[in-house]
Amino acid sequence: MSMPETLLALDIGNTNVVMGIFVGEELRIVRRLSTRSTRTADEAGIMIKMLCQDGGVDPKAIDAVAVASVAPKIGQVYRSMSEEYLGMTPLFVHGDIPGFTSVFERPHEIGADRVCDAVAGFAKFGGPLIILDFGTAITLEALDEQGVYLGGSILPGLQTSAEMLKSATALLPEARLVVPDHVIATNTDYAIRAGLLWGSIDGLRGVIGRMREEMGAPSAKVIATGGQAHIIADHIPEIHSIEPNLVLEGIHIIYGWSKSW
Repeated sequence: MSMPETLLALDIGNTNVVMGIFVGEELRIVRRLSTRSTRTADEAGIMIKMLCQDGGVDPKAIDAVAVASVAPKIGQVYRSMSEEYLGMTPLFVHGDIPGFTSVFERPHEIGADRVCDAVAGFAKFGGPLIILDFGTAITLEALDEQGVYLGGSILPGLQTSAEMLKSATALLPEARLVVPDHVIATNTDYAIRAGLLWGSIDGLRGVIGRMREEMGAPSAKVIATGGQAHIIADHIPEIHSIEPNLVLEGIHIIYGWSKSW
């Protein structure tokens, strides 16, 4: 009996690198690291070995590497790591891959994470579907009933908004990302949290409503993913499910497609 294939999946974002190891269909290990522009291929290789050891996987058992990267320089570090430490050239996800259908004007401009969200979201929930991904930016993706990628919207992420507000104002502190009970605040910290978080919640609910209207799908299912989804997802009743590993799952699916290319 042949052993299940082992895939190293890397979701490289502007803030975090999420590493996942699939053994067959099972996502066995998931770890989140900071995205450091100074990290070398050697450091990345050591981290991969530590990840494998922590999860009881032999690094020599890795059969393939697939990457979704929105940070090109960091992506090249992990390409070098894969070639030097694992002896294989990784598959990089992009908007022009076979099997991914979109009406986007320039498909190559679609972020790799958005492609993976769309592929995995449709595989799990079908369409019409709206996907919210909470990261450095918050992205919203729209898919029709056939899984065609219709496009979406992008707005600043929660932490990004908090940092922008602090950097642009001399006296305001950085907001703690905890949703307050009220929007009429009696202290500065509360006022920032009320405006930032309830503004984001109500804004996202508004965009979801507009998307459903433009899609002609008033009951389109809504799902959420990303490292900060848990902060406000419970306050957006339109969200049907939180899927923490959606990008990794999309990478896994697309790697499976690549075997027939």
